[in-house]
Amino acid sequence: NPRQAQQRATRVLAVTDAEIAPNPTNRRRFDAVLGGVGQALIATGVLMLLFVAYQLWGTGLSEQRAQSDLKRTFSTQLPAVPTYGDPVTRISSESIGLNKIVVAGVDYKALQKGPGLFDGSPLPGQVGNVAIAGHRTSYGAPFGRLNELGVGDTIVLTRGTSTYTYQVYKEPFIVDPSQTDVVKTLDSTVAELTLVTCHPKWTSKNRLIVKAKLESSVTPQPATVYSPSVVTVATVLDSGWLHDTSALPGAIVLAIVLALLAVLSKRFVARGQRAVVVYPVTAVVFLPVLFVFFGYLTRLMPVNM
Repeated sequence: NPRQAQQRATRVLAVTDAEIAPNPTNRRRFDAVLGGVGQALIATGVLMLLFVAYQLWGTGLSEQRAQSDLKRTFSTQLPAVPTYGDPVTRISSESIGLNKIVVAGVDYKALQKGPGLFDGSPLPGQVGNVAIAGHRTSYGAPFGRLNELGVGDTIVLTRGTSTYTYQVYKEPFIVDPSQTDVVKTLDSTVAELTLVTCHPKWTSKNRLIVKAKLESSVTPQPATVYSPSVVTVATVLDSGWLHDTSALPGAIVLAIVLALLAVLSKRFVARGQRAVVVYPVTAVVFLPVLFVFFGYLTRLMPVNM
């Protein structure tokens, strides 16, 4: 029967179309997942840009405040024998625009204030190896241009009324973080200066070293070794990412708080609350938490990066 055959064909085509046609529910789910992934990638990119800005400018503001305090102490209350966190000397070099107060200590807290004097180092103008570490990209980047120093350039250390000029005697060179001898006194009859920072910029793969000797016209004094026993040479030179694991729990907790704030603000808007009210109110809480979160992340980075 032609009519029955046509009906059967129609039913077969209808079933086939139903099987081929996409499920609206599955389609909506796929679109939602894809949209969520896209938003997460965008948010991650924005956070990375903000973190870079924090490293370049936010940490610099913190270092400027610390340096202002150190300069006041340096000019009025310079201790004869420094203890951890005390100002030690002013380091300057016209060749690279360097002019900072050096503090005693090289852990992350000390280096947030400025360049730091290594444990076991003599004081400026004394025999031995005056070893100083400094940030290259963050916290004012005091050693950001260390690679530009060349043989014959001078580095001046000022302490009290005394000024000591050191002259670079070899080109800046790169060492593995495990080579801790570069900051130790290997010849107690020579007065030299060693500057240390990370290399390349934004990484902790190696260390950039600059070596200089006290000008020959100055007779070096006996060494008074600064030794606070706060951190070892190896801890600083060989410290890479995640070196300060005590900051990890705080970073994780704050990351969760930030994620919850973002999710809650979106839900309030989705439920009809006005975005012009919800987002600014959320930002009042979000931004301070983000600032503290970046501080924890910074503690997970190499000490003198």
